[in-house]
Amino acid sequence: MTPDRREQTPARNIRRAYVVAGLVLALMWIGEGDEPAWAHAVRAIFLLLLLPPLLLRTNRRLSAAFHESARPGPALARLITARVLIVDAALVAGALFGHLLDPHTPVDTRALAIRLLLVLLTVPLQIRAAGRARAAGIDPSTRPTLSAPRLICAKLGLIAAALLMEMLLDPYVADAQLLIAAAMAVGVAALGPKIHPRLLVPRPTGTTREPSPAGSAA
Repeated sequence: MTPDRREQTPARNIRRAYVVAGLVLALMWIGEGDEPAWAHAVRAIFLLLLLPPLLLRTNRRLSAAFHESARPGPALARLITARVLIVDAALVAGALFGHLLDPHTPVDTRALAIRLLLVLLTVPLQIRAAGRARAAGIDPSTRPTLSAPRLICAKLGLIAAALLMEMLLDPYVADAQLLIAAAMAVGVAALGPKIHPRLLVPRPTGTTREPSPAGSAA
């Protein structure tokens, strides 16, 4: 692999990650039927406070295990399974939380099933991205890591802007909620890679590992 190829791989993976993140945020924003804008905004905030700390910590640990493992197949399966289960569990918890906020609005099980299915459809992208990162010898333990507080603050700002836009558009647009969700997906995919460096913090030196023989061979 040429040096240029090595430099392009992380940037490409970051862009793909933000495409997936934009889709997940859009799915989080879409309400249950006639759910008020304030209710799905509160629900989205609930998910943001729950999801990033748990997902980032688990992803960091299992990504390092995948990179260092002499048997990458089972390690990758554990990594992707953990990601999918955490996101799907958060979506289910968010739907139930939204129902508690507005008991008159029933949980839309069909919409929830579609969200869970879309999360599963990201699995091939995750497999491809992880395989390329391992082949390039990119050890996650030697790179800066996302800061959960910075990530939460950035997403809270996004939700506040989306809520304001929906409140302004709601009287004039029938499907303002879907329009805002689409705008969130496109905006995160386009702007996420540009602000990504501001969301990073140096990884603690105590967590840095020596490159594994498997990673070096790859």
